[in-house]
Amino acid sequence: MVSKTRLYYTALIAAVFAVTALICSTVTVRAAAPTEIIFWHAMGRSRGKVLNELVDKFNQKNPDVVVKAQYIQSANQQYGNDYNALYAKILESIAKNSPPDVAQVYENWTTQYVGIDALVPVEDVMPAEDKNSNQDLVPIFLESNKFKSPTGESKLYTLPFNKSIYVLYYNKKLFNQLKIAPPNNWNELRAAAKTIYAKTGLPGLAFQPSVDIFGHYLYSYGGEFIKDNKAAFGNKLGVDDLNYWNNLVHNDMSAKPTFDAAKEFSSGKAGMYIETTSKIGGFTKSKAEGLDFGVMPIPKGTVRSCQFAGTNLAIFKSSSPEKQKAAYKFIKFMCSPDITTELAIKTGYLPVRQSAIKSAAYQAYLKQYPEYRVGVDSLKIAQVQPRVPVWESIRSILDDAMFKSLGRKYDPETAIQEAVDTSDKLLYYSVGVGME
Repeated sequence: MVSKTRLYYTALIAAVFAVTALICSTVTVRAAAPTEIIFWHAMGRSRGKVLNELVDKFNQKNPDVVVKAQYIQSANQQYGNDYNALYAKILESIAKNSPPDVAQVYENWTTQYVGIDALVPVEDVMPAEDKNSNQDLVPIFLESNKFKSPTGESKLYTLPFNKSIYVLYYNKKLFNQLKIAPPNNWNELRAAAKTIYAKTGLPGLAFQPSVDIFGHYLYSYGGEFIKDNKAAFGNKLGVDDLNYWNNLVHNDMSAKPTFDAAKEFSSGKAGMYIETTSKIGGFTKSKAEGLDFGVMPIPKGTVRSCQFAGTNLAIFKSSSPEKQKAAYKFIKFMCSPDITTELAIKTGYLPVRQSAIKSAAYQAYLKQYPEYRVGVDSLKIAQVQPRVPVWESIRSILDDAMFKSLGRKYDPETAIQEAVDTSDKLLYYSVGVGME
């Protein structure tokens, strides 16, 4: 006969096991529910495909997080700019208090977002053991991702992601036929362009008029876009800059300003072309169609300098600290040595980490495609464009100055002065929160 005491303890043990099972079941369910984060980007076509592959790889390796990548496209697929569309959508989402968890951002966008306290500094969600890894970032990328917080502290707000740097492309076959050397400085570029046009009738240079083109010449002579919160390109150098491009187009007739400059060069209809290293992959494919191209650093003025391009990854504020931690886990992965190397090899962007550049995989890639070495070497002299919030507007103002001058609507001096006057007004009324 079973005693009452034994029955009591048997029931008690059963109850304990039942409660334990319930608790374990509950914990298991909670742990199995991954944190979902939204990632906005502006990378389409083949690069978008690579990006989606990397996002899938992250999701497979991190079952506790689900990243949903969303490609933000321009409404005008022929001439529109996806990054402009992304910028507008982010601003709209902040105004509606519904930003993405992570997005690609340019440096001047970050300044604006910091000013309205819309970002979580990467430094604030980064574990202490990860902070030493920041020194592995390419120095110019590390510095350009630091911003002053609204309280005045300098913090690492974002991590560099898809980066490239401007170089000069030249048609090797054409240069060899005409027995001319690829240009080292701006005077040599003009002379080479004149020779190509005189002997072949082809434009020596095809280029897309833009603030970036203006900036190559400006920086190479020690100039600046903005200084002490005022436009600094309205001096003699700024006028000389516009005159240089005008002389190529109108006096020498040796350069062709066009939105299809890349196509002109890749089809062999132009001797030279200025763009970022991100074009190397496409031109490599054009080799099968007869294009033999070389790569040189941006021509020198009184100094050797060049601009870099590309975005960084930012974490936007949300109500959930869990989402912020998941977002950091994601951008840490995307900017890690192995992934930045994979992205570089598959897309033509430059690795953002020094260890990635030195890795066996990337060094083998450089050996196979030595054209990229010019870009890597140019990182030592790279410059970031202004990070003021109104830089996006000033870019458009300088684009217009180029168009007006090259279109002969304005003389260079008038075009520059108008651009300076408008830019100064914008800078005067802008709030410089976020600037170092």
